[in-house]
Amino acid sequence: MKRLFAIVSAAAAILSVCSSAHAQEKVHYRATTFVMIPPDKQAAALELIRTAGVKLAQENINAGREVSWSMLRTVYSGVGAPYNFIQVINYDGPPPADLSPEARDKMVRKATGMSFEDYQKKLLSTATSINSVLSRVEESVPASSPGVGGYVRVLRWKLTPGREADYTNYIKTQTSVVEEGVKQGVFQSWSAARTVFPVGDNVAYDATTSFIYKDVAQVLSPPPANPNQGAPASFAKVFPDKSYSAYVDEGRQLRHLVRQELWRVVASAGPAAR
Repeated sequence: MKRLFAIVSAAAAILSVCSSAHAQEKVHYRATTFVMIPPDKQAAALELIRTAGVKLAQENINAGREVSWSMLRTVYSGVGAPYNFIQVINYDGPPPADLSPEARDKMVRKATGMSFEDYQKKLLSTATSINSVLSRVEESVPASSPGVGGYVRVLRWKLTPGREADYTNYIKTQTSVVEEGVKQGVFQSWSAARTVFPVGDNVAYDATTSFIYKDVAQVLSPPPANPNQGAPASFAKVFPDKSYSAYVDEGRQLRHLVRQELWRVVASAGPAAR
């Protein structure tokens, strides 16, 4: 946890990269740290995160080491989830190398007024890092990262072995369909990411898709009753010569849903922070 949850290290899926577009010139990465904060320590932890943590994250962003930073709290994650918060950092390219101890200490003191050791001690007294994931953002609808109060619905997928290239092409198609949903105000933005580390047969998931909403009312909006509206209509508009049912069937062949969760942003830093 000392390296992963300090916010100043290189590695900390979910949120959209601020400057990413449909066809990305750079490969963007996202680091997610899963965190457990006991109920009796949450008030103290959030106070530290919303003050010193945000300032330190913003300092990293101003230095060009990160694009955006967010801390999210679980809303619905299911019984037995070993985490209740996640820290998400987006990078404009690969994560940067760790700062030297001297440069790290200087940055922490400038941002927080505390030494690195004191900041770490406070952080570790309230929160425990459970695990971390580094992902590559493959596609996204251009949008700013969500501010405090925004919601993120995350779907975690296990891919069909040997169909990874087909899944990449499928996600490109999905991006075009999702763009229509954003235009219609169904959700604010969307992104798709592929896990870089850890990977293997025994990891929980290989990929994620994330939908960003402005509030819980938008999250819970019922789908259109008319089959000629919503996703089928968007697909027909973008791909008039293709079958929507075939597209849905292809998705079922390429991946299966492992878990779906809803998160709320409780702190953020970056160009869209508020």
